[in-house]
Amino acid sequence: MKIKTTPDGKHAILKNGVPLYVMDDGTEREIDGAAAFKLALSKHFEASPVMSRLKLPADIIAASFGSHFDIQGGKLVALDKHGIKEYSSSRPGEVATFDEALGQLIDRYPNKSMLLKESGTQAPVQAPGQQQGKGGTITRDSFDAMSPAARATYITGGGRVGDVASSAPSAPPSGSVTRAAFDALGPQERAKYITGGGKVTD
Repeated sequence: MKIKTTPDGKHAILKNGVPLYVMDDGTEREIDGAAAFKLALSKHFEASPVMSRLKLPADIIAASFGSHFDIQGGKLVALDKHGIKEYSSSRPGEVATFDEALGQLIDRYPNKSMLLKESGTQAPVQAPGQQQGKGGTITRDSFDAMSPAARATYITGGGRVGDVASSAPSAPPSGSVTRAAFDALGPQERAKYITGGGKVTD
């Protein structure tokens, strides 16, 4: 979608006092400023690589986080809940790009575990104790892959670093266990429990 301009590109073409936009399919629509911003913002959410980490569709994420974005000085900027600009973590002193800001907003969201996909290498490493509200044990590689803030949260939450295969609880006998108990098992123990006929309850 782009605004339709005069041949010299200097002036927007209006229809009924409203800017005329050329849509991606070539059709033309009259769209006021607020609606145009909303449509453009939706496109940012749909095209963002951050969406690959999430289990919810772009329109729901846009509805939840769209209010954090605004146009300032002719540029799209993200603001935190206090109205302060989001800054890039990789480019100190510079305002975060849309994708950087969206990732930061989601990482700070209190219920981000509800947004992130259950597994996948694209999701940021999350401290096991952070989701369950208690400590756990992870491998050294997983711990090293965390951000400094995530490491601190994990350790202060009672998390331990070690060999998951040897330190994780043994698989319980077949039957039913809670989701929390199942999540506390190592990958091999989980597989052994499920193949042995075990069930997981909420």
